[in-house]
Amino acid sequence: MPQAEDNLTSLAVLIDADNVSPAHAGFIFSTARKLGDPIVRRAYGMVDCFSREKGWWNAQREFGIVARPQVSNVSGKNVADIALAIDAMELLYKKSSEAICLVSSDSDFTAVAAKIREEGCAVYGIGGEKTPISFRQACTQFFVLPGVRKSEPKPQVIRSETCPRCGGKLVAAHTKSRHNCRTCPSCGGLSIKLAALKSTFSEESLSALLACAQRHEQIGCICPDCGTPMSLARVAVGKKTIEIDICAKCRSVWYDKDEFNSLVPTDGLLQANVSAGKAYRREIVIAIAADLRSGHAKVADLGGMKTLLKRGYFVPTPDIQSVISSLMSQKVLHIDKAGKVTIIKS
Repeated sequence: MPQAEDNLTSLAVLIDADNVSPAHAGFIFSTARKLGDPIVRRAYGMVDCFSREKGWWNAQREFGIVARPQVSNVSGKNVADIALAIDAMELLYKKSSEAICLVSSDSDFTAVAAKIREEGCAVYGIGGEKTPISFRQACTQFFVLPGVRKSEPKPQVIRSETCPRCGGKLVAAHTKSRHNCRTCPSCGGLSIKLAALKSTFSEESLSALLACAQRHEQIGCICPDCGTPMSLARVAVGKKTIEIDICAKCRSVWYDKDEFNSLVPTDGLLQANVSAGKAYRREIVIAIAADLRSGHAKVADLGGMKTLLKRGYFVPTPDIQSVISSLMSQKVLHIDKAGKVTIIKS
């Protein structure tokens, strides 16, 4: 006769999601079911462990795992490990489970495993091949995770076309300084890479902003480029401070209306089909002329010239002919009747 499920040992499975790949979730719970009934199933990690593009997003639903996302208040502190250890002790002394399974390759859990065993409760460990011997020996029994197949497909990142602030549709745009971006016509928000601030901030300041994002001290909106929760960072603008949302994963920045112009007053947003104005056309003609004469930019015909202006220098469509006419009048280039372009060096 098969054993009745009522006689199975109640088991708590506590997973260090920052340390263990979600690809192992199947092995973890197949092993757990051989040890008992995994009535408690929890995973601990930083917030981005459970974002849509990370594997734990799918694993927690497939295996009924309760996510315990953590936010670090001070850089360098592993709050997820501490949260796991606290819950392990609570389960131990409340006797909520007859056995506890710690899933991690981290030696920091050696003391936790030893304490559980000393209290007369079975403690099982599941970790990688490089798990230190101290943690292995502290467990009643230890199981080694199998290798993950390199051919396993990685979760695809789906770029969102929806504004993370108001839900409007994001449209492609670019700035005067040749940075591609996306903007929301509904609320005026703007998504652009952190590199767009290089002309305004030093490398040290940009590194500090990125470090702030990696600490996840204050959670912002969802990154429209990779789906990861962004972090809020305060930036000084004169006597005022503004909060911008930074993504630690893909280094995108979300600016609410007018925030980008406040940080980079010398730059500005250009819509794809809006004239840049005479002042900008003068600036771009000077830059293109220098590139053509130095050989940095090369074109053979009129069609190639238009493509270069549109894709290489982000010249708005209404301004393309004006820029070409200016380059010809300044004797930077000559276009014959067949459309062949000749660069005039001087």
